[in-house]
Amino acid sequence: MQYKDGNLPMARKTASLILAVVLALSVISCGRNGEAVAPAPSAIERDGAVVSYLGPRGTYTQEACERFFGDGPELVPFETVPDAVTALVEGDSKYAVIPVENTIGGAVTDYIDTLISNRSVSVAGEVELPINQNLLVLPGTVLSDIRKVYSHKQGIAQGNEWLSVNLPEAEVIEVSSTAEGARRVSEEQDRSCAAIASAGCADVYGLEILAPAIQNNDKNVTRFYVLKSGEAGIYGSARTAFIAEGTADDMAALAAELKKQGVTVIAVHDRPLKTQLGQYSFLVECSYISGDTFARVTGNSSMSIRNLGSFDVK
Repeated sequence: MQYKDGNLPMARKTASLILAVVLALSVISCGRNGEAVAPAPSAIERDGAVVSYLGPRGTYTQEACERFFGDGPELVPFETVPDAVTALVEGDSKYAVIPVENTIGGAVTDYIDTLISNRSVSVAGEVELPINQNLLVLPGTVLSDIRKVYSHKQGIAQGNEWLSVNLPEAEVIEVSSTAEGARRVSEEQDRSCAAIASAGCADVYGLEILAPAIQNNDKNVTRFYVLKSGEAGIYGSARTAFIAEGTADDMAALAAELKKQGVTVIAVHDRPLKTQLGQYSFLVECSYISGDTFARVTGNSSMSIRNLGSFDVK
């Protein structure tokens, strides 16, 4: 569901799933013949582009959008990440920005599942955003007033040590985003409520910061993917991401082959393939890999591999 403060262009038809699968398979099959056939990564369009993201206003995802795109695009908030990605798939936005991994909370598995299930999208860029979580309250609230704390599950995980020491009796309620928690505190006008959210949310929702930087450590960073529709390229950028389906043993062999080819694995996240026990979809991000090297790696692997794209990191 789109938040009311966003305006979308008229919806266009969803790209054919069959066509997306054929395109993905063509990249891999041609690569196995040793030919570098995939296109280079396309330039990012900023001016006038529509970017869908997890809202409401004030989320860390909005901050990631602003860091990556600057002032050029129109940022349109959605209630959930699947809604934001659906807008991309249906042609209502040019890009979608989603959180993927956090230093403290780990992989954001629900959003990785959304990426895996949408075969017509690819990764065009990445943002690594330092995260400072804050306890936001209505003006005049003191710590002893608080009985309820709202936040996204990642915000809760990142601030759980502070909560256990300072608000051990408070009810912690998971909501769709950190900014949604701040919005609820502002809307309810109840001093017994607080939110774990960004400092920017205090300005957006008329709140104040009662306790700054409550995250469990000072090296708290979230990785965001910038998604686009269409075929992924595999040349010329600092990082490459792909999805590999198979067993854990298959993944170990693939990692060994990547190392043999001089490629550094940056991150691996596993999700159940939902077919049988021991079968997984692995989201793999690695350092720069050439088209010929990607072809050799995929050609030597028994896994089903779908390239997600080559991109730079901001």
